[in-house]
Amino acid sequence: MNENKINQSLLFSLSLLLGLSACFFIPEFKLFGINIKSINVFSDITKEKPNPIQKPKILIKKEFIDSCPKGMTCIEDYSKKKDALNKIFDALQEIHENKSKVRIAFFGDSFIEGDILTAEVRKKLQNRFGGGGVGFVPIASEVSGFRQTIFHRHNNINAYNIINHSKAKLPFAAGGYCFYPLANNYVTYAGISKSTRLKHFNNIRVFYESSKELPITYTAHQKASIFTTKPSNKMEVYAIPNIKTSSISFNFPPSIDLKLYGVSMEDSSGVILDNFGMKSNSGINLIHISDKKHKEFDSLQNYKLIVLQYGLNAVGPNTTNLNWYIKSMTRVVKRIKRNYPNASILMLSVSDRGTRQNGIYKTMATIPVMIEAQRKIAKDAEVAFWDMFTAIGGENTIVNYAQSKPALANKDYTHLTFKGGEKVAEVFSKTFLYEYKQHNDKKAHLRSLGFAPQH
Repeated sequence: MNENKINQSLLFSLSLLLGLSACFFIPEFKLFGINIKSINVFSDITKEKPNPIQKPKILIKKEFIDSCPKGMTCIEDYSKKKDALNKIFDALQEIHENKSKVRIAFFGDSFIEGDILTAEVRKKLQNRFGGGGVGFVPIASEVSGFRQTIFHRHNNINAYNIINHSKAKLPFAAGGYCFYPLANNYVTYAGISKSTRLKHFNNIRVFYESSKELPITYTAHQKASIFTTKPSNKMEVYAIPNIKTSSISFNFPPSIDLKLYGVSMEDSSGVILDNFGMKSNSGINLIHISDKKHKEFDSLQNYKLIVLQYGLNAVGPNTTNLNWYIKSMTRVVKRIKRNYPNASILMLSVSDRGTRQNGIYKTMATIPVMIEAQRKIAKDAEVAFWDMFTAIGGENTIVNYAQSKPALANKDYTHLTFKGGEKVAEVFSKTFLYEYKQHNDKKAHLRSLGFAPQH
Protein backbone atom coordinates (compact mmCIF):
# COMPACT_ATOMS: atom_id res chain seq x y z
CA MET A 1 0.00 0.00 0.00
CA ASN A 2 2.84 2.41 0.91
CA GLU A 3 4.76 1.36 -2.21
CA ASN A 4 1.77 2.27 -4.40
CA LYS A 5 1.63 5.74 -2.81
CA ILE A 6 5.35 6.25 -3.43
CA ASN A 7 4.92 5.20 -7.04
CA GLN A 8 1.97 7.53 -7.43
CA SER A 9 3.95 10.40 -5.92
CA LEU A 10 6.90 9.73 -8.19
CA LEU A 11 4.62 9.53 -11.23
CA PHE A 12 2.89 12.78 -10.26
CA SER A 13 6.23 14.58 -9.70
CA LEU A 14 7.58 13.34 -13.02
CA SER A 15 4.42 14.46 -14.84
CA LEU A 16 4.60 17.88 -13.18
CA LEU A 17 8.27 18.26 -14.14
CA LEU A 18 7.57 17.28 -17.74
CA GLY A 19 4.64 19.70 -17.86
CA LEU A 20 6.68 22.62 -16.53
CA SER A 21 9.54 21.75 -18.88
CA ALA A 22 7.12 21.81 -21.83
CA CYS A 23 6.09 25.35 -20.83
CA PHE A 24 9.55 26.52 -21.86
CA PHE A 25 8.72 25.75 -25.50
CA ILE A 26 5.45 27.69 -25.46
CA PRO A 27 6.05 31.23 -26.84
CA GLU A 28 4.78 34.32 -25.06
CA PHE A 29 1.14 35.10 -25.84
CA LYS A 30 -1.78 37.16 -24.62
CA LEU A 31 -4.83 35.70 -22.87
CA PHE A 32 -7.72 38.05 -22.06
CA GLY A 33 -5.29 40.98 -22.40
CA ILE A 34 -2.77 39.43 -19.96
CA ASN A 35 0.79 38.68 -21.11
CA ILE A 36 1.57 34.97 -20.56
CA LYS A 37 5.32 34.33 -20.49
CA SER A 38 7.24 31.12 -21.10
CA ILE A 39 8.65 29.33 -18.05
CA ASN A 40 12.17 27.95 -17.75
CA VAL A 41 12.42 25.71 -14.65
CA PHE A 42 16.10 25.17 -15.37
CA SER A 43 17.01 28.87 -15.49
CA ASP A 44 19.14 28.60 -12.34
CA ILE A 45 21.35 25.79 -13.73
CA THR A 46 21.51 26.73 -17.41
CA LYS A 47 22.95 29.74 -19.17
CA GLU A 48 20.76 31.74 -21.49
CA LYS A 49 22.10 33.03 -24.75
CA PRO A 50 23.38 36.59 -24.15
CA ASN A 51 21.12 39.28 -25.57
CA PRO A 52 23.22 42.46 -25.78
CA ILE A 53 21.73 45.90 -26.34
CA GLN A 54 21.17 46.30 -30.08
CA LYS A 55 22.52 49.18 -32.09
CA PRO A 56 20.00 50.72 -34.51
CA LYS A 57 20.77 50.17 -38.20
CA ILE A 58 19.76 53.72 -39.08
CA LEU A 59 21.09 56.62 -37.02
CA ILE A 60 19.47 60.05 -37.24
CA LYS A 61 21.71 63.05 -36.72
CA LYS A 62 20.51 64.76 -33.56
CA GLU A 63 19.40 68.35 -34.06
CA PHE A 64 19.10 70.22 -30.78
CA ILE A 65 17.33 73.54 -30.29
CA ASP A 66 20.31 75.02 -28.45
CA SER A 67 23.60 74.03 -26.91
CA CYS A 68 22.91 71.66 -24.05
CA PRO A 69 24.41 71.99 -20.55
CA LYS A 70 26.37 69.07 -19.16
CA GLY A 71 24.21 66.46 -17.47
CA MET A 72 21.03 67.40 -19.35
CA THR A 73 19.44 65.66 -22.32
CA CYS A 74 17.96 68.53 -24.29
CA ILE A 75 15.03 68.58 -26.67
CA GLU A 76 15.78 67.91 -30.31
CA ASP A 77 14.13 70.04 -32.99
CA TYR A 78 13.41 68.58 -36.43
CA SER A 79 11.26 71.44 -37.73
CA LYS A 80 12.53 73.27 -40.81
CA LYS A 81 12.91 76.62 -39.03
CA LYS A 82 14.00 75.14 -35.69
CA ASP A 83 10.90 76.61 -34.07
CA ALA A 84 9.05 73.44 -33.07
CA LEU A 85 8.29 74.68 -29.54
CA ASN A 86 7.80 78.39 -30.26
CA LYS A 87 4.00 78.19 -30.02
CA ILE A 88 3.99 76.84 -26.47
CA PHE A 89 6.88 79.04 -25.32
CA ASP A 90 5.29 82.22 -26.69
CA ALA A 91 1.94 81.29 -25.12
CA LEU A 92 3.54 80.71 -21.72
CA GLN A 93 5.28 84.07 -21.92
CA GLU A 94 1.96 85.82 -22.53
CA ILE A 95 0.07 84.25 -19.59
CA HIS A 96 0.88 86.99 -17.08
CA GLU A 97 0.40 89.80 -19.61
CA ASN A 98 -2.99 88.68 -20.88
CA LYS A 99 -4.30 86.48 -18.03
CA SER A 100 -4.74 83.79 -20.66
CA LYS A 101 -5.18 80.03 -20.51
CA VAL A 102 -2.52 77.75 -21.95
CA ARG A 103 -3.72 74.22 -22.60
CA ILE A 104 -1.36 71.26 -22.82
CA ALA A 105 -2.36 67.70 -23.73
CA PHE A 106 -0.37 64.55 -22.97
CA PHE A 107 -1.42 61.64 -25.20
CA GLY A 108 0.07 58.31 -24.15
CA ASP A 109 -0.31 54.73 -23.00
CA SER A 110 -0.42 53.08 -19.56
CA PHE A 111 2.94 54.69 -18.73
CA ILE A 112 1.08 57.95 -17.97
CA GLU A 113 -2.39 56.51 -17.31
CA GLY A 114 -3.85 57.57 -13.98
CA ASP A 115 -1.92 60.87 -14.14
CA ILE A 116 1.42 59.22 -13.38
CA LEU A 117 4.19 61.62 -14.46
CA THR A 118 1.70 64.24 -15.72
CA ALA A 119 0.48 65.05 -12.20
CA GLU A 120 3.90 66.38 -11.22
CA VAL A 121 4.44 68.13 -14.57
CA ARG A 122 1.08 69.88 -14.11
CA LYS A 123 2.01 70.87 -10.57
CA LYS A 124 5.36 72.34 -11.57
CA LEU A 125 3.96 74.29 -14.53
CA GLN A 126 1.02 75.64 -12.53
CA ASN A 127 3.36 76.68 -9.72
CA ARG A 128 5.47 78.55 -12.26
CA PHE A 129 2.81 80.03 -14.57
CA GLY A 130 -0.37 79.93 -12.48
CA GLY A 131 -3.54 77.98 -12.99
CA GLY A 132 -5.32 75.20 -11.16
CA GLY A 133 -7.51 72.20 -11.70
CA VAL A 134 -6.87 68.74 -13.03
CA GLY A 135 -8.03 69.57 -16.55
CA PHE A 136 -9.99 67.18 -18.76
CA VAL A 137 -11.23 63.94 -17.19
CA PRO A 138 -13.26 61.40 -19.23
CA ILE A 139 -16.82 60.58 -18.21
CA ALA A 140 -15.74 57.08 -17.15
CA SER A 141 -12.34 55.51 -16.61
CA GLU A 142 -10.87 52.11 -15.78
CA VAL A 143 -8.31 53.81 -13.53
CA SER A 144 -10.66 56.14 -11.67
CA GLY A 145 -9.98 54.33 -8.39
CA PHE A 146 -6.23 54.43 -9.00
CA ARG A 147 -5.82 58.07 -9.95
CA GLN A 148 -4.69 60.34 -7.09
CA THR A 149 -5.35 63.78 -8.56
CA ILE A 150 -9.15 63.59 -8.51
CA PHE A 151 -11.87 61.52 -6.88
CA HIS A 152 -13.92 60.05 -9.74
CA ARG A 153 -16.81 57.59 -9.53
CA HIS A 154 -19.37 56.56 -12.14
CA ASN A 155 -22.11 54.01 -12.78
CA ASN A 156 -24.21 52.78 -15.72
CA ILE A 157 -22.09 54.39 -18.42
CA ASN A 158 -21.36 52.50 -21.63
CA ALA A 159 -17.71 53.19 -22.49
CA TYR A 160 -16.13 52.80 -25.92
CA ASN A 161 -12.54 53.51 -26.93
CA ILE A 162 -10.16 53.30 -29.89
CA ILE A 163 -8.43 50.18 -28.49
CA ASN A 164 -11.30 47.81 -27.78
CA HIS A 165 -13.87 49.17 -30.24
CA SER A 166 -11.79 50.48 -33.12
CA LYS A 167 -14.02 48.80 -35.73
CA ALA A 168 -17.22 50.26 -34.31
CA LYS A 169 -16.82 53.51 -36.31
CA LEU A 170 -18.03 55.60 -33.41
CA PRO A 171 -17.41 59.37 -33.14
CA PHE A 172 -14.32 58.96 -30.95
CA ALA A 173 -12.80 62.18 -29.71
CA ALA A 174 -11.01 63.73 -26.73
CA GLY A 175 -8.25 61.18 -26.47
CA GLY A 176 -10.14 58.34 -28.10
CA TYR A 177 -13.30 57.88 -26.03
CA CYS A 178 -17.05 57.97 -26.56
CA PHE A 179 -19.61 57.32 -23.81
CA TYR A 180 -23.34 56.60 -23.81
CA PRO A 181 -25.43 56.99 -20.62
CA LEU A 182 -27.70 54.17 -19.45
CA ALA A 183 -30.65 54.35 -17.07
CA ASN A 184 -29.92 55.37 -13.46
CA ASN A 185 -26.46 56.64 -14.29
CA TYR A 186 -24.30 59.03 -12.31
CA VAL A 187 -20.84 60.55 -12.58
CA THR A 188 -19.18 62.22 -9.58
CA TYR A 189 -15.97 64.25 -9.40
CA ALA A 190 -14.42 65.58 -6.19
CA GLY A 191 -11.28 67.56 -5.44
CA ILE A 192 -8.20 66.37 -3.57
CA SER A 193 -7.85 68.01 -0.17
CA LYS A 194 -4.06 67.62 0.04
CA SER A 195 -3.53 69.91 -2.95
CA THR A 196 -4.55 73.57 -2.92
CA ARG A 197 -4.65 73.66 -6.73
CA LEU A 198 -6.78 70.52 -6.99
CA LYS A 199 -9.01 70.99 -3.94
CA HIS A 200 -11.75 73.05 -5.58
CA PHE A 201 -13.26 73.27 -9.05
CA ASN A 202 -13.45 76.94 -10.01
CA ASN A 203 -14.69 76.49 -13.57
CA ILE A 204 -16.25 73.39 -15.09
CA ARG A 205 -16.83 72.54 -18.76
CA VAL A 206 -18.88 69.57 -20.00
CA PHE A 207 -18.11 68.07 -23.44
CA TYR A 208 -20.88 66.30 -25.34
CA GLU A 209 -22.63 65.87 -28.68
CA SER A 210 -26.41 65.74 -28.93
CA SER A 211 -28.85 65.67 -31.82
CA LYS A 212 -31.71 66.80 -29.56
CA GLU A 213 -32.39 69.17 -26.70
CA LEU A 214 -31.92 67.03 -23.60
CA PRO A 215 -31.83 67.97 -19.89
CA ILE A 216 -28.63 67.27 -17.94
CA THR A 217 -28.75 67.57 -14.16
CA TYR A 218 -25.74 68.50 -12.09
CA THR A 219 -25.47 68.85 -8.32
CA ALA A 220 -23.02 71.13 -6.51
CA HIS A 221 -23.21 72.81 -3.10
CA GLN A 222 -26.07 70.35 -2.37
CA LYS A 223 -28.16 72.10 -5.00
CA ALA A 224 -29.41 70.53 -8.24
CA SER A 225 -29.37 72.53 -11.49
CA ILE A 226 -30.28 71.68 -15.06
CA PHE A 227 -28.91 72.72 -18.41
CA THR A 228 -30.19 71.73 -21.84
CA THR A 229 -27.97 70.33 -24.55
CA LYS A 230 -27.56 72.20 -27.81
CA PRO A 231 -28.73 70.17 -30.84
CA SER A 232 -25.77 69.83 -33.18
CA ASN A 233 -23.82 67.40 -35.36
CA LYS A 234 -20.53 68.31 -33.70
CA MET A 235 -18.96 68.36 -30.25
CA GLU A 236 -20.26 71.10 -27.96
CA VAL A 237 -19.26 72.35 -24.54
CA TYR A 238 -21.35 73.68 -21.68
CA ALA A 239 -19.48 75.95 -19.27
CA ILE A 240 -20.25 76.35 -15.57
CA PRO A 241 -18.10 79.34 -14.58
CA ASN A 242 -17.15 80.53 -11.09
CA ILE A 243 -18.80 77.58 -9.41
CA LYS A 244 -16.04 77.15 -6.79
CA THR A 245 -17.10 73.75 -5.51
CA SER A 246 -15.19 70.81 -4.07
CA SER A 247 -17.43 68.26 -5.81
CA ILE A 248 -19.97 67.93 -8.59
CA SER A 249 -22.25 65.10 -9.76
CA PHE A 250 -24.02 64.59 -13.06
CA ASN A 251 -27.07 62.61 -14.13
CA PHE A 252 -27.55 62.17 -17.86
CA PRO A 253 -30.72 61.23 -19.75
CA PRO A 254 -30.36 57.67 -21.12
CA SER A 255 -30.62 58.51 -24.80
CA ILE A 256 -28.85 57.25 -27.92
CA ASP A 257 -29.02 60.85 -29.14
CA LEU A 258 -26.50 61.90 -26.49
CA LYS A 259 -22.79 61.16 -26.73
CA LEU A 260 -20.57 62.11 -23.80
CA TYR A 261 -16.84 62.79 -23.72
CA GLY A 262 -15.65 64.35 -20.50
CA VAL A 263 -15.56 67.17 -17.98
CA SER A 264 -12.78 69.72 -17.49
CA MET A 265 -11.97 71.27 -14.12
CA GLU A 266 -9.86 74.41 -14.54
CA ASP A 267 -9.02 77.97 -13.53
CA SER A 268 -9.79 81.03 -15.64
CA SER A 269 -6.11 81.58 -16.45
CA GLY A 270 -2.77 79.81 -16.28
CA VAL A 271 -1.73 76.31 -17.35
CA ILE A 272 -4.28 73.54 -17.84
CA LEU A 273 -2.80 70.10 -18.48
CA ASP A 274 -4.96 67.24 -19.76
CA ASN A 275 -3.97 63.57 -19.43
CA PHE A 276 -5.12 61.23 -22.21
CA GLY A 277 -3.37 58.04 -21.15
CA MET A 278 -4.86 54.80 -22.47
CA LYS A 279 -3.38 51.36 -21.84
CA SER A 280 -2.34 49.16 -24.79
CA ASN A 281 -2.21 52.16 -27.12
CA SER A 282 0.83 52.09 -29.41
CA GLY A 283 -0.11 55.53 -30.70
CA ILE A 284 -1.22 54.17 -34.04
CA ASN A 285 -4.74 53.76 -32.65
CA LEU A 286 -5.17 57.55 -32.71
CA ILE A 287 -5.85 57.15 -36.41
CA HIS A 288 -9.37 56.03 -35.41
CA ILE A 289 -10.15 59.61 -34.33
CA SER A 290 -11.33 61.41 -37.44
CA ASP A 291 -9.96 64.72 -38.69
CA LYS A 292 -13.40 66.17 -38.02
CA LYS A 293 -13.38 65.19 -34.34
CA HIS A 294 -9.80 66.30 -33.81
CA LYS A 295 -10.65 69.72 -35.25
CA GLU A 296 -13.87 70.03 -33.25
CA PHE A 297 -12.03 69.25 -30.03
CA ASP A 298 -9.23 71.70 -30.76
CA SER A 299 -11.75 74.42 -31.65
CA LEU A 300 -12.95 74.13 -28.04
CA GLN A 301 -9.52 73.67 -26.45
CA ASN A 302 -6.97 75.56 -28.58
CA TYR A 303 -4.02 73.49 -27.38
CA LYS A 304 -0.58 75.11 -27.37
CA LEU A 305 1.37 71.90 -26.75
CA ILE A 306 0.64 68.26 -27.48
CA VAL A 307 3.03 65.69 -26.02
CA LEU A 308 3.02 62.20 -27.53
CA GLN A 309 4.29 59.42 -25.24
CA TYR A 310 4.13 56.02 -26.95
CA GLY A 311 6.20 53.04 -28.06
CA LEU A 312 6.17 50.60 -25.14
CA ASN A 313 3.33 48.63 -26.72
CA ALA A 314 5.12 48.32 -30.06
CA VAL A 315 8.50 46.97 -28.94
CA GLY A 316 9.36 43.45 -27.80
CA PRO A 317 12.48 41.39 -27.02
CA ASN A 318 12.78 40.25 -30.62
CA THR A 319 11.82 43.47 -32.39
CA THR A 320 14.31 44.19 -35.16
CA ASN A 321 12.32 45.91 -37.89
CA LEU A 322 10.11 48.87 -37.01
CA ASN A 323 9.54 50.23 -40.50
CA TRP A 324 5.83 49.43 -40.18
CA TYR A 325 5.66 51.48 -36.97
CA ILE A 326 7.64 54.38 -38.44
CA LYS A 327 5.31 54.57 -41.43
CA SER A 328 2.06 54.35 -39.44
CA MET A 329 3.13 56.59 -36.57
CA THR A 330 4.53 59.27 -38.88
CA ARG A 331 1.11 59.41 -40.47
CA VAL A 332 -0.49 59.82 -37.02
CA VAL A 333 1.89 62.59 -35.95
CA LYS A 334 1.40 64.51 -39.19
CA ARG A 335 -2.34 64.22 -38.68
CA ILE A 336 -2.09 65.58 -35.13
CA LYS A 337 0.10 68.39 -36.38
CA ARG A 338 -2.40 69.28 -39.11
CA ASN A 339 -5.48 69.15 -36.89
CA TYR A 340 -3.99 71.13 -33.98
CA PRO A 341 -2.43 74.01 -35.94
CA ASN A 342 -1.85 76.27 -32.91
CA ALA A 343 0.04 73.62 -30.94
CA SER A 344 3.68 72.67 -30.73
CA ILE A 345 4.17 68.90 -31.00
CA LEU A 346 6.68 67.10 -28.78
CA MET A 347 7.38 63.37 -29.06
CA LEU A 348 8.88 61.49 -26.11
CA SER A 349 10.95 58.37 -26.63
CA VAL A 350 10.16 55.21 -24.71
CA SER A 351 11.57 55.33 -21.19
CA ASP A 352 13.01 51.91 -20.39
CA ARG A 353 11.69 48.37 -20.22
CA GLY A 354 13.29 45.38 -18.54
CA THR A 355 13.34 41.68 -19.43
CA ARG A 356 14.84 38.75 -17.57
CA GLN A 357 18.20 37.66 -18.98
CA ASN A 358 20.33 34.95 -17.37
CA GLY A 359 18.16 35.12 -14.28
CA ILE A 360 18.40 38.89 -13.80
CA TYR A 361 16.47 41.82 -15.21
CA LYS A 362 18.14 44.13 -17.72
CA THR A 363 17.05 46.72 -20.26
CA MET A 364 15.30 45.05 -23.19
CA ALA A 365 17.91 44.75 -25.92
CA THR A 366 15.67 46.33 -28.56
CA ILE A 367 14.88 49.57 -26.71
CA PRO A 368 17.53 51.56 -28.68
CA VAL A 369 15.95 50.32 -31.92
CA MET A 370 12.60 51.80 -30.87
CA ILE A 371 14.18 55.09 -29.75
CA GLU A 372 15.86 55.57 -33.12
CA ALA A 373 12.60 54.69 -34.88
CA GLN A 374 10.84 57.36 -32.83
CA ARG A 375 13.57 59.87 -33.63
CA LYS A 376 13.03 59.15 -37.34
CA ILE A 377 9.27 59.67 -36.90
CA ALA A 378 9.96 63.08 -35.32
CA LYS A 379 12.32 63.98 -38.15
CA ASP A 380 9.91 62.85 -40.89
CA ALA A 381 7.01 64.69 -39.22
CA GLU A 382 9.21 67.73 -38.46
CA VAL A 383 8.40 67.97 -34.76
CA ALA A 384 10.34 68.15 -31.48
CA PHE A 385 11.74 65.02 -29.78
CA TRP A 386 13.01 64.24 -26.28
CA ASP A 387 15.08 61.14 -25.57
CA MET A 388 13.50 60.23 -22.25
CA PHE A 389 15.48 56.96 -22.01
CA THR A 390 18.82 58.77 -21.96
CA ALA A 391 17.52 61.68 -19.88
CA ILE A 392 16.48 59.53 -16.92
CA GLY A 393 19.65 57.44 -16.84
CA GLY A 394 19.75 55.12 -19.85
CA GLU A 395 20.42 51.40 -19.68
CA ASN A 396 18.96 49.52 -16.68
CA THR A 397 17.32 52.63 -15.22
CA ILE A 398 13.95 50.87 -14.90
CA VAL A 399 15.65 47.99 -13.04
CA ASN A 400 17.25 50.41 -10.60
CA TYR A 401 13.91 52.18 -10.20
CA ALA A 402 12.06 48.93 -9.44
CA GLN A 403 14.67 47.81 -6.90
CA SER A 404 15.00 51.15 -5.10
CA LYS A 405 13.33 51.93 -1.77
CA PRO A 406 10.79 53.38 -2.01
CA ALA A 407 10.17 51.74 -5.38
CA LEU A 408 10.14 54.13 -8.35
CA ALA A 409 8.88 51.47 -10.77
CA ASN A 410 6.72 48.37 -10.55
CA LYS A 411 8.16 44.87 -10.71
CA ASP A 412 6.89 44.52 -14.29
CA TYR A 413 9.99 46.60 -15.09
CA THR A 414 7.95 48.82 -17.38
CA HIS A 415 5.64 51.12 -15.44
CA LEU A 416 6.46 53.84 -12.94
CA THR A 417 5.06 54.19 -9.45
CA PHE A 418 3.74 57.63 -8.51
CA LYS A 419 7.10 58.33 -6.86
CA GLY A 420 8.84 57.33 -10.05
CA GLY A 421 6.51 59.57 -12.01
CA GLU A 422 7.54 62.49 -9.83
CA LYS A 423 11.23 61.76 -10.48
CA VAL A 424 10.82 61.57 -14.27
CA ALA A 425 8.59 64.67 -14.22
CA GLU A 426 11.36 66.53 -12.41
CA VAL A 427 13.81 65.71 -15.22
CA PHE A 428 11.31 66.59 -17.94
CA SER A 429 10.20 69.86 -16.32
CA LYS A 430 13.77 70.99 -15.71
CA THR A 431 14.63 70.38 -19.37
CA PHE A 432 11.44 71.99 -20.66
CA LEU A 433 11.91 75.12 -18.54
CA TYR A 434 15.56 75.36 -19.60
CA GLU A 435 14.49 75.39 -23.25
CA TYR A 436 11.82 77.97 -22.40
CA LYS A 437 14.42 80.26 -20.83
CA GLN A 438 16.73 79.85 -23.82
CA HIS A 439 13.85 80.81 -26.11
CA ASN A 440 13.08 83.95 -24.12
CA ASP A 441 16.75 84.95 -23.89
CA LYS A 442 17.05 84.69 -27.66
CA LYS A 443 14.00 86.88 -28.20
CA ALA A 444 15.30 89.46 -25.72
CA HIS A 445 18.68 89.50 -27.48
CA LEU A 446 17.04 90.04 -30.87
CA ARG A 447 14.97 92.90 -29.46
CA SER A 448 18.13 94.51 -28.08
CA LEU A 449 19.50 94.44 -31.60
CA GLY A 450 16.42 96.17 -32.96
CA PHE A 451 14.67 93.09 -34.34
CA ALA A 452 11.05 92.21 -33.58
CA PRO A 453 10.76 88.40 -33.50
CA GLN A 454 7.64 87.10 -35.18
CA HIS A 455 5.37 84.62 -33.35
